[in-house]
Amino acid sequence: MTVAAAGPADAVPAPVVLEPGDDAVELIRALSGDSAVVVIRPGRDATALALARAAVAALALERAPMRINAVAPGATTDTAAIAGAVGYLASAPAVTGQVIGLR
Repeated sequence: MTVAAAGPADAVPAPVVLEPGDDAVELIRALSGDSAVVVIRPGRDATALALARAAVAALALERAPMRINAVAPGATTDTAAIAGAVGYLASAPAVTGQVIGLR
């Protein structure tokens, strides 16, 4: 697990990065705060990716009222697209338990 560096105070909070091999459930259960966005890095096999994506919705229910969302970029996804999806999920107060898949 890595946590990206935070930017200016008015910027979107840094996402939590789920690396291949990390336990999604353990990582999400360890989060704190009002909201978290998890970036699921490419490189997982299909089963591990499906489990990580499914964990987001289930753990968002478990951790409510904390909002938990994720972005699942592809291997060639532009970093600007990832940042845009993270920004949307971090700033959408009525969205929780969602995974935005990017190509």
